[in-house]
Amino acid sequence: MVNLLAMTTARVKINPSFWTHDLNIPIGSDLVPASLFQENSHYLVFDLETKTLADAVGGWKNFKQLEISIACAWDSKTEEMLVFEEKDMPKLVDLLCSRLVVGYNSNGFDLPIMEKYGLDVGKVDSFDIMLDMQNVSGWKFVKLEKVATATLGTGKRAEGTMAVQWWEEGKVDKIIEYCKQDVAVTRDVFQHGINKGFIKIAKADGSSVEFPVDWS
Repeated sequence: MVNLLAMTTARVKINPSFWTHDLNIPIGSDLVPASLFQENSHYLVFDLETKTLADAVGGWKNFKQLEISIACAWDSKTEEMLVFEEKDMPKLVDLLCSRLVVGYNSNGFDLPIMEKYGLDVGKVDSFDIMLDMQNVSGWKFVKLEKVATATLGTGKRAEGTMAVQWWEEGKVDKIIEYCKQDVAVTRDVFQHGINKGFIKIAKADGSSVEFPVDWS
């Protein structure tokens, strides 16, 4: 039988679903990383844009080699939206290590790219909304647009590929506004989950499905 005392002192807690099946160990949907929120008084909602697409570095197997054009973050401690150029990465690394980092596909993309700028990902407390939505819904790789549209009634204004085009055109101001909007949408989805206890995902037919979340 799973050691429940160990589980409660670790970085996860058990969902009620654990008690509904016959397995002796919890499965993914039984686990909630609640202690991440309990152990961090402040969080940083974070997103970055890259100068090129993955094919420029030999494909997705090499995506960690991508260079950052702009990164943005919203800090719950100051309630400020922060902008970082590539030269500012040391400041961003320090901030990422001092907050709970909240992002959308941040564990699979944004944080690994930060490694080349000196981030030790193993030292970061990170909560990836996309991964948690996968656990509660069973749907993989759900786009932020699908979550934001259904949950907030508003979504993103552009696709990430546009940020690469804007970099090539020297339109850094457009990248900044796009990245800030991504962060704001991610923040609003996260805060909705905290305050309301559920998130919605839009379906292709225009309807949506509601899923409970435990982010407090």
